[in-house]
Amino acid sequence: MTDRDKQRLDELEEKTAYLLARQDEQDTRMSQIVARLVYIEVCQHRLMKEMGIAPGKIDTIQAAQDDAKTINLTTIPELRLN
Repeated sequence: MTDRDKQRLDELEEKTAYLLARQDEQDTRMSQIVARLVYIEVCQHRLMKEMGIAPGKIDTIQAAQDDAKTINLTTIPELRLN
């Protein structure tokens, strides 16, 4: 193995170490984000129960239609003001 080969191998090892460190950093960030999302979901679930909303009914067609009606009712007056 020549000096150039050894130098290139060292460079590749440095790049590999850098990439592995970045991957670990990204894994840590992703774990933090997932933990925050789980916390938010738990809080949302608790609030929905306190408000008397069944959490399972949020993803129904009726809930989507009701949300659409609410959005339309709030945007119509805004459009009339313009």
